[in-house]
Amino acid sequence: MAELSLSTEIVNNVVEVLKKHDPATSDHLVASQYLAAIIGFIVSKENFTDDQRNEVINELSSFIRYVSDDLRGSGQDNKPQPSSEAFGIWKPE
Repeated sequence: MAELSLSTEIVNNVVEVLKKHDPATSDHLVASQYLAAIIGFIVSKENFTDDQRNEVINELSSFIRYVSDDLRGSGQDNKPQPSSEAFGIWKPE
């Protein structure tokens, strides 16, 4: 993937464009739905095989989770939190 320069300013500018189109995007969940739909729209226009398209969508989905987890972890203890489900930490040998 390309290296991105994400900032609060660019996010706010994009959200403002969405608000001009649909005031309901003041709700960030609605704005997120628009952004997801835009991603789907753009990916659908690429000349991908079904497998390539699915791979790109999976990579983008993982990237969304990475960004969200990274931003939520800012200023917090970044140690994994145990849950009722099994989990482990993989370390290469």
